[in-house]
Amino acid sequence: MNKLLSLSLLSVILVFSSCSSSENEAMEESTTSETVLSTLNYKVDDNEFVVWQAKHNEDTEYAYQSQVKISDGSIMVEGGKVTKAKFSIDIASLADTNLPKNMIKHLRGADYFNVISYPEITFYVSQVVNGEAKGTLTVVGIDKKINFPISIEINEESLNAKAEFDLDMLSFEFPHLVKTHQKSPEKRKSGPSNIVHISFDISATPLN
Repeated sequence: MNKLLSLSLLSVILVFSSCSSSENEAMEESTTSETVLSTLNYKVDDNEFVVWQAKHNEDTEYAYQSQVKISDGSIMVEGGKVTKAKFSIDIASLADTNLPKNMIKHLRGADYFNVISYPEITFYVSQVVNGEAKGTLTVVGIDKKINFPISIEINEESLNAKAEFDLDMLSFEFPHLVKTHQKSPEKRKSGPSNIVHISFDISATPLN
């Protein structure tokens, strides 16, 4: 009798152990799947660009516009939200029919972007919260914390990001802007404004 009870008890224990093991395996598989699905890495599509607009201090509207190519861009999404990103911008690609050739040469030179020494601008996004991107922008080797409003649409097949904002380039100590800023208000009118208008509408594709 005791032997039968022992065998019965052993059978029950084995059944429960088997069920528990199966449940644990199922939970582990589910957790792994959720982790894979909740973390996505996106690469910015080829031929995406940033639009850059500038003007002189006396202008009432932005008089000059150009496009600069995004040479590389990666975006990490966790739980449906952008957690970090990095963008490299080929400032040497600064060119447009809207800009006079002598101005393009001037902007590429040492008085501005100094593309020989600093061919790229980088932007590291540290977080996106409540429709605002925050990160570090590096221009001519100078790092500045910036933030701007951004609209992001995400799904498992694509990501789209749109933004439009003003940026004070005086922070990057461009020699020509610094000289202009040091002039009297009257003489400053014909000089370049240190405020530029930035906009982009870019798409990215998931890598995983």
